[in-house]
Amino acid sequence: MHLVVVDAAVGALLPAAIIVFGTRARRPRSGRVRALGWVLVAVPLPLAVALHLAGRLPASVDQAAFLACVAAFALGAALVLSDDEPDGRREDDDETPPWWPAFERELREYERASTRRPKALHS
Repeated sequence: MHLVVVDAAVGALLPAAIIVFGTRARRPRSGRVRALGWVLVAVPLPLAVALHLAGRLPASVDQAAFLACVAAFALGAALVLSDDEPDGRREDDDETPPWWPAFERELREYERASTRRPKALHS
C-alpha cells in the first residue's frame, strides 16, 4: 500500500518539477538535445507502464523502473520546454521595430489634436 502513496506523491511532484526545470535560465538547445528530450518523453514512461501491465517484473524492480522512467520523463519535458522564452519571445525580438518611433509620434500628435478639438454641445 505504501507504494501507492509513493506513486501518488511522484505523480503530484512531476508537473511541479517540469515547470521548475522548464522555466529555469534559458539557453538555446541544439536539435539533438531537443530530440533526446522528445525521446525521453515518449519512450520510458509508456515502457514502464507496459512492463507493469505485463506483470513480469518483481514488485521492487517494477517500482524502481517506474520511478526512473518518471524522472526520465521529467528531464525530457524540461529539455523540450526550456528552449522557448516564457513570454514567447526570443533574444532577437528585443529590438524596436523600425516603424515604432513613427507610430508613437503619430499617436501623440493624434492625442494632442483630439484634446484641442472643442466638444460638440448636445441638447
